[in-house]
Amino acid sequence: MAGNPEDDAGFWLRPVWETGDETELEPPGPPRARKAASAPDYDHPLLTPLARAQDAVARLEAKTEAASAVVAEGLRTRLSYLEAAGWLRHAHLWIHPWDLALRDHGATTSYGAAAFGDRLAAVLPATMAQQSGLDEVAPSGTRGLDIAANRALALARMWRRLAELRTWRPLADAGAVQKTLQSLGCRSLEQGVIEDWLGGIYLRERGPDLIRAGRAVLDWRSQPGVEDRDPDGSFLGACLWHEKNRPAPIPLPFWAAPDPHHHRLGLKIGVGWIAEFLECVAAAAIVGLRELVRLQEAEQKGRLLGSTKRSRLPDAVDAVLRAHIVTTGTMAKALDVTPQAACGLLRQLAAAAIVREATGRGSWRAFVCSPDRELSGSC
Repeated sequence: MAGNPEDDAGFWLRPVWETGDETELEPPGPPRARKAASAPDYDHPLLTPLARAQDAVARLEAKTEAASAVVAEGLRTRLSYLEAAGWLRHAHLWIHPWDLALRDHGATTSYGAAAFGDRLAAVLPATMAQQSGLDEVAPSGTRGLDIAANRALALARMWRRLAELRTWRPLADAGAVQKTLQSLGCRSLEQGVIEDWLGGIYLRERGPDLIRAGRAVLDWRSQPGVEDRDPDGSFLGACLWHEKNRPAPIPLPFWAAPDPHHHRLGLKIGVGWIAEFLECVAAAAIVGLRELVRLQEAEQKGRLLGSTKRSRLPDAVDAVLRAHIVTTGTMAKALDVTPQAACGLLRQLAAAAIVREATGRGSWRAFVCSPDRELSGSC
């Protein structure tokens, strides 16, 4: 359990963003000494990570707003699965984002049933290709994997919902927070505990929104009954940030950061934890920026494809950009065409290196956006 940052009294009496107007907090001494003591602390441990996080998040927001609606939707979808996969890794369960997308689309069966039938490679193709070690797990040990994957997908859906539903207020009151916890599959807390937490985060209105979000997460983690490995704290922090930055084109990323950032976060307490939280946000935003570039490259390639007025290729490119993973069935449903026509469209996109096959199957194949690799495939 992480420590409470308020134990560091010096930090909370003189936050980094304050300029020292509260004279009663100034140390005794001559006027010149008091003025120096009230000046901003440019060596504060939060200044550099805060600047990095604000810069990365601002660039991600600006570039997402400038992108087309199709690319923006596709970015939210892909980042949501990256967030879900990142949380699973934190819980010591490694599932590739592509496989989470396959499960979300109903394209795979139960992991436990597949393990008993020695078919894990069929339902977790990308995960098993990375030699995650799941093939060494006993079938009985995969039962919890289905539960964890469902919780991760719930996190992905709710993360997208923050940006897509402008009227949703997950922090409106204690009842709304309880519903959020239930949707995430987390343990419900007593209403009084939630009300105290809500009162604390709204009492502290001053300061950068990212630091307020980090403090809210840390305060939540210190509540009795909260599990460190649950995704509720980070999601509630994202809700607080989004509430103050509405309408943001994309929710606050966190779990998409590379593993080393989260490993370091687990070793910190207090102000150090807030600093590493900001580093995780910055790293996750950079991951989002890279994914945005990939989607825009694919969009540009799609525009260069020759098509007639009756061609569905432009619509097929849009469908690929919107979804993290597509199959013949999902493409046919999205474009209202026959499976044979959808298969032909996917074959053309694969030949143009806009998509590539992601499952390694001979049939029931799935495709992902891949503008940087010239791979072909058939349905």
